[in-house]
Amino acid sequence: MIKHFIFTVTNGRSGQETLYNVLKSNSLNCYSTFEHPNIKPMLPNMFGNIEKKLRRNFIQTNELLGRGKVLKAFDAANIKYIEKVVRTKLNLFEKEAIKNKSEIYFDVSKYFIRGLHLGFNSLLKEYSLVFLVRDPLINMKSFLNRNKNFLLDNNLPSSNRNLLKMNSGRFQKGEYYLWSWAEIYLRYKKMKVSKKVLHSEVLNTSDLNCVDKISNFFKKINIKFKPIKYIKKYNTNEEHNFLKTVINSEDLKLLEQFILKLPKEQTELKKLFEKSYYEHIK
Repeated sequence: MIKHFIFTVTNGRSGQETLYNVLKSNSLNCYSTFEHPNIKPMLPNMFGNIEKKLRRNFIQTNELLGRGKVLKAFDAANIKYIEKVVRTKLNLFEKEAIKNKSEIYFDVSKYFIRGLHLGFNSLLKEYSLVFLVRDPLINMKSFLNRNKNFLLDNNLPSSNRNLLKMNSGRFQKGEYYLWSWAEIYLRYKKMKVSKKVLHSEVLNTSDLNCVDKISNFFKKINIKFKPIKYIKKYNTNEEHNFLKTVINSEDLKLLEQFILKLPKEQTELKKLFEKSYYEHIK
């Protein structure tokens, strides 16, 4: 039986797969999954892509991942539907934890905070959070280099359910990812003060490859682990033949533009984005 859950809160493109692999290789008292249910095709090449699409539509569905109808349910404040999906996920988690003889379940995923968090918060007595966060400008550029479909994983910035409601009618593509970085930050701040959150920790992407920092991080969240000797980066843009994440003058102009669009009351967000801006013009 699972005694404790740990969830990541993250915008994505922030080192989730690296964190998952460190947990998988070194943790002794927890079982971790990466963007559960993660599909590993059995068929090769283009047939594997077809297999993945079929399985995502009918078996390990977008809803179980945290996409599709879950995003629509979040927009519509349909908590009952989200709870239904979360109950299915909890049953799957329990089976996997029993099979692996683990009492701590660490769910590494960017989808938790997109809507599923409402169901977990409703159904669990307690849990812990890890805010996995990357510099917002680098985070934005990494998404752009991957040419991601924003609406596959996010609702629109104008949704009434958002903490940062913005009119995105004239957004450039990069501004959507700056918005989602800000929205996830605000959701984490709101969620971490919940009485159900036993513990919360911030983990910077830039610290993921530092053995000492990761070792200290595991100690803080009470995960027992084998000595960590080396941490390999996973799922990098270069590894998949995408452009390297490098900030240029156009990216800086876009960030300036986005800061000006932020609501006046969001002074903390403005300071965080300005900090990123000035770090990149040094």
